[in-house]
Amino acid sequence: MGHTHSIYVFDTDAPEKDYWQPQIFSQVTRYISRGYAVVYVAEQNETATVQHFSRLGFPVEDDIESGALTIVNKDVFYSPNVRGHLLSEQWSKIFAAAEKKRGKENIKGFVGIGMPADSFFASEMYQQRLVDYEELVADEYSGEFEAMCCYTTEKFDRMPLKYIIMLLNSHQNTAHRGGQLKRWTRERCIEIIQNGLNSALGPGVAELIFSILLKDFGMDRNAMVMFPDKLEGRLRFLLGTSAADIVVDKVKKEFKKATAY
Repeated sequence: MGHTHSIYVFDTDAPEKDYWQPQIFSQVTRYISRGYAVVYVAEQNETATVQHFSRLGFPVEDDIESGALTIVNKDVFYSPNVRGHLLSEQWSKIFAAAEKKRGKENIKGFVGIGMPADSFFASEMYQQRLVDYEELVADEYSGEFEAMCCYTTEKFDRMPLKYIIMLLNSHQNTAHRGGQLKRWTRERCIEIIQNGLNSALGPGVAELIFSILLKDFGMDRNAMVMFPDKLEGRLRFLLGTSAADIVVDKVKKEFKKATAY
């Protein structure tokens, strides 16, 4: 089984509340059944998480006892006051503890499932630290474990467009229902930006704005994706603050729609 660094964006506007939990829990048990040790850092209350697993019929207590499953409070694990390299080290320490408990010979590999604490979204400075952490993980990622990074569309609503693009650029895939992984590419990113512009401005005006943006980026479509802070700035320069706010909001909605799990 090849390991990937993927982002899971759960749709908080979906009619079914917490629709994603059974599917993620199923993936957890599937990995455990194949001999992997799973670290789950995606909810605030360990006791409630165990109860969620149990209600769905998963033998969570046995898995925790054996070291096959480690559940950690995300607010305890993640903190915007802990810099990226230390967060990365924390993952390594938890994997090492699981390996010691279960026995190296009994572990085929590791799976890390993490959702950032709400405190990361309290300010743009903290969001920048989160983006820096994800970029660090991407730079250091060697494929030695399965990395499942969890977000919600509500958190995307609270982030500037530039950070949404930076987060997506830090991952190999977006994850979707049924366990489908879809490769994240610059081409996908550009297509989503164009769809957002079309939705906000109409095809004719959007095409004109996009051509101007391309000139600003030296006719390099990839540069538009690699420097999203400049992209957002150019939109505000071209359209003015009020109009740009509307356009950026439409583009963000397209990103949510295209990446939601």
